[in-house]
Amino acid sequence: MNVIRYRTFKRGIAAGLFVLICCAGTVVPQSQAAPATAEAVPLQSLIDATPSGQTLVLSGDRDYSGPAVVSAAITIASDGEAVVKNDSDRPVLTLAADGIVLKGIAVQDIRTDPKKPAILVQSNDNRLEQLRIKSQGGGIFLRNANDNRISNSRIEGAHPEDPDKPYSRRGNGIDLLASARNVIEGNTIVHVHDGVYAESSNETRVRGNVATDSRYGYHFMFSGKTELVDNVGEGNVTGGMVMSVEGAVVKGNRFEKQTENVNSQGILLFDVHRSEISGNRVVGNRVGLYIEQSTENTLADNEVVRNFIGLQMIQSNDNRLQHSLFAANVNQAQSTDSKNNDLEGNYWDDFESLDTDGDGLSDLSYEIDPFFLQLTADMDAFQVFFQSPGLPFLAQMFHADTANWLKDPSPLLQPPFDSPETEASVNGRWTWLPGCLLLVTALTIIHRWGIKKS
Repeated sequence: MNVIRYRTFKRGIAAGLFVLICCAGTVVPQSQAAPATAEAVPLQSLIDATPSGQTLVLSGDRDYSGPAVVSAAITIASDGEAVVKNDSDRPVLTLAADGIVLKGIAVQDIRTDPKKPAILVQSNDNRLEQLRIKSQGGGIFLRNANDNRISNSRIEGAHPEDPDKPYSRRGNGIDLLASARNVIEGNTIVHVHDGVYAESSNETRVRGNVATDSRYGYHFMFSGKTELVDNVGEGNVTGGMVMSVEGAVVKGNRFEKQTENVNSQGILLFDVHRSEISGNRVVGNRVGLYIEQSTENTLADNEVVRNFIGLQMIQSNDNRLQHSLFAANVNQAQSTDSKNNDLEGNYWDDFESLDTDGDGLSDLSYEIDPFFLQLTADMDAFQVFFQSPGLPFLAQMFHADTANWLKDPSPLLQPPFDSPETEASVNGRWTWLPGCLLLVTALTIIHRWGIKKS
């Protein structure tokens, strides 16, 4: 019996060793095991160790942690797209020296204060290129910072998946204060308070950017010689807002679908003087061009189409509006308390013109009746009667002195440039022909088979 038990015991030991050996053979090698999540590398120590004039290359497969202050003229770049995260009360990056370059990195800032930026620039001659910023607060803020360039970057504001988040809880995408001669070019800015905001920042050049789903796409205040050129604004409350500015250039921009707010405009000029607004395409907005308390501006070659109101001018004098196209607007134009404005050679697609000498200009003037604006000035509720059939009758009853009306004395008979809206209008002029043929056919059938047989 003892011998049998001993042999059984030995067999059990052998079986156990066999199982252990087999299990050991199936252990995943260390190289194939799921790696532990690496902790973010503090960025400040790497910056401090980089001599002035040298480049700090961040690894694209690593996360880095802020906040960090850059106090020397170095370049910080990535061999992929390094991510710098921040949950402190300070900016992710603060540029405190001149001549810094940031290129190809991603910045994530979870702070929810709209007045606090992800990147703060407090110095001059820096370049910020190909950045990708996601911020619950502000994006890039410049403070007393001159001659910087921000280009080809993307800035996403707080909670883009929540379109109903109040604008007051969002920070500005790019915010300039007392900063001159900065260039902002080729950036995409989404779901922020204002896409680009410049205050007391002269000669700011904003070119080729896209701003969507924000309050103002581009907002300039108290800033002389601003340039807003070849930008896109879409789905904002207002596309471009220029206020208390002299010598601005607003040229070649496209502003579309600013319609969701009662104060939505494509381009808003308030207290703007001696500026050029030209070559802009303003499409599908509540108001295309809104001009108030502005003087001595030139508006030329603008395409104003498919807006609820094409042009609205209030208390604005001595402006020149020429060679522009107004087509497919519900209401072409409205004007009150505006004198000595020179309108000449614009195209109005709702105007029945007359050209007796063949010069391409109408012998009849196009007059803009201020009746509706005057009617609703003290009684907003009357706006429900906009475009109602009775309004023209009322306007004729109260037809007052037209001397101060906004008038185009020589409208164009043909559009000054090609536009899908005017092409449709021109093509539509021939739609009467099939209708006439159908009418003649119907009358012939009635005559032949009806009246003649009776």
